[in-house]
Amino acid sequence: MSLVTGDTLESTLLETMIPGRARIPDNPEPGNYVVVDVAQFSTTVPELFANGTEYIYITEQRGNEPAFKSEHPDAKIGGSSGPNYEGEEGYDFFNSPSFVQDIDVDGRPTAMTSTNGGNAVTDLRLAGGDDVDVYVGGLTNGKAVADHLADDDRETYFVAAGSKGKPSPEDLVGALYIARHLHGKPLTPEQRDVYQEVVKFGKGPKYEDKPQVKRTDLYEYALDFDSRDVVPKLKGQRLFDVSDGAET
Repeated sequence: MSLVTGDTLESTLLETMIPGRARIPDNPEPGNYVVVDVAQFSTTVPELFANGTEYIYITEQRGNEPAFKSEHPDAKIGGSSGPNYEGEEGYDFFNSPSFVQDIDVDGRPTAMTSTNGGNAVTDLRLAGGDDVDVYVGGLTNGKAVADHLADDDRETYFVAAGSKGKPSPEDLVGALYIARHLHGKPLTPEQRDVYQEVVKFGKGPKYEDKPQVKRTDLYEYALDFDSRDVVPKLKGQRLFDVSDGAET
């Protein structure tokens, strides 16, 4: 079964898909850019908003978060996963949708980045300027992001963040999932099962020998299609939820 069907749709997706952070152009075309990093950034970000964070400040590099907290004492900050995926000393959380469930972010600002998705957001901000609007989407909020962008006249591009400069199957699947919603070709139940299998078998084996948190993040959170109505949009260096009814 093809992941993409229809010649016109396939042509459109090929023109608007950026398969990896390393492929972000130096001078991106004006438009909307959806950063997709299914494991984990694009799944953690909606969870932080669902748990009430005011906004997420995307630092230009890992290590800048404590400076942000010194200026915003009520903030919660994210760092590396630390030893055994228990978090880094001096930080409140790490890039994990399950780990952040126990962090009190309600009404507080947060700050974080990530090697792939977070840095892709920064790359686009620095390269695109005012002509580029940056969103964060994954499998959990893909329909919400697509619905939000459906009436926008500007072109929408998808950045499948990938890993270590290379494309990754889960991010390509996530980008295609959002794109199909945007172009009025949502998945059939059978196609959705195929997408889910691609993510499971593309990512899951890497987690078998890692702590349970990694498998929980993937199977219980990242693959929970359309479980969140959050639409994260970058304003300056801050992501805000701009979904209908959200306070900004």
